[in-house]
Amino acid sequence: MKKKPSKRFAFILLAILAVGFLLTQTALGTFLLSSPWWVYFVVAGIVLSGYLAVKYSLEDKRTEQEWIENEGNIYMQRLEEERERRKISKG
Repeated sequence: MKKKPSKRFAFILLAILAVGFLLTQTALGTFLLSSPWWVYFVVAGIVLSGYLAVKYSLEDKRTEQEWIENEGNIYMQRLEEERERRKISKG
């Protein structure tokens, strides 16, 4: 049975083709080839930093939401226990 190519692979291939087109058919290629090599590292660092900031921000938000839900469940459990205790002491 043949496996279908994944969407990720198709997206990567499309990105490579787009970059190849931009480098060969536009003035952008000339501009990039005339730029100092360290500029590429700076741009890559900025992009990576932005990606990691978003990634860890979302992860932190999920963790915080789980903690809030857990604390809410503990609070509701304590309320139920207190209601049961009052019912027993009244009745």
